[in-house]
Formats: sequence, C-alpha cells, structure tokens
Amino acid sequence: MKTPFISLAALGLFVLGCSEPTATSPVASFANAGNGVVHRVSAGGHDLDIAGNTDANFSLVAIEYGDGSASGEWTDQFGQQDGGFHAAINCLSVVGNQAWVSGVITSGGVPGVDFTGLPVITRVADVGTSASDAPDLISFSFIGVPVPCTAQPDLPLLPMTDGQVTVN
Repeated sequence: MKTPFISLAALGLFVLGCSEPTATSPVASFANAGNGVVHRVSAGGHDLDIAGNTDANFSLVAIEYGDGSASGEWTDQFGQQDGGFHAAINCLSVVGNQAWVSGVITSGGVPGVDFTGLPVITRVADVGTSASDAPDLISFSFIGVPVPCTAQPDLPLLPMTDGQVTVN
C-alpha cells in the first residue's frame, strides 16, 4: 500500500508545484531584469589572408545582453605558423544581418611581436544558410585600432572560404 500512497503524494507535490507562481531563480531574475541575451553572433571557419589566400582558423562567439554589456571569445590564426591571437570580447553591435565585434587581445601575436592588451575589431555578415547562398562575409581582424564596435566602421568584407556566420 505504500507505493500508491507515495505516488499520490508525489503527484500532489507536482500539482502544487505547478500551481504556484514561477519560481525566481538567480538566472531568471537576471534575465527578467533586462539583462537577457539580446544578440548572439558566431563565426567559424577559414578566412582570407592579405594576399587573398585561404588562411587558418577564425572563430568567435559574442553575446550582447539587455544592459548593453557584451562577452565572448575570439580567435584568429594567421596561418599554420604565422601567429594569431585570442581576445576577450567587450563590445557587440548588430544591424540587420551584420555585426561589429571588438575586444582586447588576451594572448598572441606574430613572431617577435606580442599583441597582448591591444584592442581589436572586426565585422561579419550573415548572408545565408545553405550551400547555394553566397558565402558569408568577414573582415580582417584590425589590431591596435582603438575604435569601439558601436562606431560601426566600414571595415571591408571578404567572402569566407568555408564556415558559417550567424547573426541573431
């Protein structure tokens, strides 16, 4: 007889829990305070180098919150042995299918030059989602340019050789 009693008690607690107002967890309170995710941008794949050749890996994930703050990570490898960097994203600006991302380089450089602490900015465009669409677009990573992404500079866009940009 204990099994039906335990089942009924569990069902009663479930119903009671469902009839109560939604609990406010720290995460729910944070989101309800206007700090939920407003935009999410990701890009991954290969880009082009200055000579127009397929470069090594480019990867970024940026999130903009309701309070205007941004976070994320960004990596750009300049070639298999030519260096690259890792940056912490502190700015994301989205207009339609385009996004400007800026941050501060946390590590990396090219042989003999350390980029740590320098500002960096890029621009991406989400052109489509299928293989029959034109390729997504991405600009170079402009290092040492102290321009926040909110300025939305007209950085030249180049087609990605493979990969995907998503602007939400």
